[in-house]
Amino acid sequence: MSQASYPSQYIDSICTIRERFAPTAYHATLPNGKETVAFVQKKEAHLLDVLQEGDQVNVTLCPADFDRARIRSRVTE
Repeated sequence: MSQASYPSQYIDSICTIRERFAPTAYHATLPNGKETVAFVQKKEAHLLDVLQEGDQVNVTLCPADFDRARIRSRVTE
């Protein structure tokens, strides 16, 4: 019996912050318009004080679940 294998590579993308709804979580929009929940990890806690609505952030997504994203950094222009 064959077992389905999931991709082990993560996807890097950019999201736009829509709103903060929890201490470490934001509603965000991916470039294709899909909504996701973007989380800030403890090691990136300094971002919690600077992220605002409309900011773009670099995120990592699991290819099996685009509903959750991990915020890595703020996009600088």
